[in-house]
Amino acid sequence: MPDDRQDPEGESASSSREPALRSSGPEPTATEPRDGWPAPGSSQSPGSWPAPGGWPQPGTWPQPGTWPQPGTWPQPGTWQPPYSGWPPAATPAWPTYQSAWSGWQPPAYWPAVYQRSWLPDPATWPLGHVPWGYTNPPTVPPVLEPPGNFHPPVSQRPALSLKGRISPRLYALGLIVGLPAAGVLVLCLVGLTAGLKAPWLVIEIASVLAALGLIGLATAQGRQRRAVGWQDYAGPSPWLVFGALLGAVTALQLPLEVALRSVDVDLQSAPATLLVVLLYLVTYVGLIQLLVVRSGALTWRDMARPKRLAPSSDDWAGPEPHVVWVRERASTIASWRSRVPGRRVGDILIPLAMVLPLMIAANLVAQAMLLMLGLSTSDLGPQTPTPADALGRLLLFVAIAALAPVGEEIFFRGFATNAWGRSLGRNSTILRASLFFAFVHVMNTASTDASISWRVAIFNFGARVPVALALTWLYMRRRSILASGTLHAGYNGLITLISFLAAT
Repeated sequence: MPDDRQDPEGESASSSREPALRSSGPEPTATEPRDGWPAPGSSQSPGSWPAPGGWPQPGTWPQPGTWPQPGTWPQPGTWQPPYSGWPPAATPAWPTYQSAWSGWQPPAYWPAVYQRSWLPDPATWPLGHVPWGYTNPPTVPPVLEPPGNFHPPVSQRPALSLKGRISPRLYALGLIVGLPAAGVLVLCLVGLTAGLKAPWLVIEIASVLAALGLIGLATAQGRQRRAVGWQDYAGPSPWLVFGALLGAVTALQLPLEVALRSVDVDLQSAPATLLVVLLYLVTYVGLIQLLVVRSGALTWRDMARPKRLAPSSDDWAGPEPHVVWVRERASTIASWRSRVPGRRVGDILIPLAMVLPLMIAANLVAQAMLLMLGLSTSDLGPQTPTPADALGRLLLFVAIAALAPVGEEIFFRGFATNAWGRSLGRNSTILRASLFFAFVHVMNTASTDASISWRVAIFNFGARVPVALALTWLYMRRRSILASGTLHAGYNGLITLISFLAAT
């Protein structure tokens, strides 16, 4: 079928194939015959059609000069289609796409009380990616941020560069004075365990310089973290604070020992031990107040009742977990909690119930390490003598079972575990804080035999690991320094009482 909807060039081209060119007159309809051709739909047989010889000859075709001019061509508005069926009916519009997704629907096993738009299923969150600071269902939408996302990435600035430092003078003081003096102090203390004695004046000067320099470096680090926007823990590193603590304690302990010797007081006696422990406690509290609490990085309430430690799956009392064994464990823990009359009472009763099993486990580890390292109890160094009088025993018991746990819990659990627990996952925090506690007790190596000092140091480290793990886990689990302090005091007190009984 010829397409008569062509432009003028197509119109003139199609006219050359027709017997005669259409004039500018009216267009013949589809039922009219065209120049002798049978009308559409007629019964005229092909035999009656014009013979080829009767076709118009080329000479009779209209010449170019007689062709209609463009002005006489049918305009778009007046053009008529060649047959009545044009234009075809409009194609029906495609139906609009409607997704079958009707939104998220809670699982059928979820209780209706937990069907809130902002409360996802905690059982589906990976460990360490649960909302921070919650031990019960929160009344506000939780912060769905993984640990470590609350402070910007650590800058790749060179450690020896002062460019961009908020406190360049304090930072330079720590680099130039604090770190070298701390290195000298550590070498002197290690030399004492190997039988090498350095002049006490050298140790005193190194201790003072190390304390001042590292306090300045810790202050500069805290200011830098607050300036760049750390939101989890904007205070100094526990390692820097411990270095400052070591320098300050040594700088204060040496004059105290000199003063006690001048009045003929035995340094191994109960009164001397009590004074040294009190010195440690005052130094712990003073440095944390100066470097951590005063700067706003932590508060004393944060250390006593931490709220922003990374919780675990059993800390979150949300919807019922998917896995059966997790559900059973959660119900068992809930039953344990229900048997405790109150939270503060539970912070005391649960640690006291753990004292004896912890002591058995720690003694088994200690005996195994003694066998592996080829040591005996006498190789560990001189032990604190048991006083014969009741007053001396009371003073020693107070120093070991009461004051020493308070200072160590404030520093190692309240401060160090809080600092790492706000930016690390739960397991990473427990491991790091526990190893930190055990490593610090290597300083307690009292042996002066160079051939066995390194083995005694390894023993002091490994024997403290079970206790450190238990204390850190309990602190993070109960969210209470009272719980870990009770366990620490009960462990030290039980060991002290056993030594008193063995001496009678």
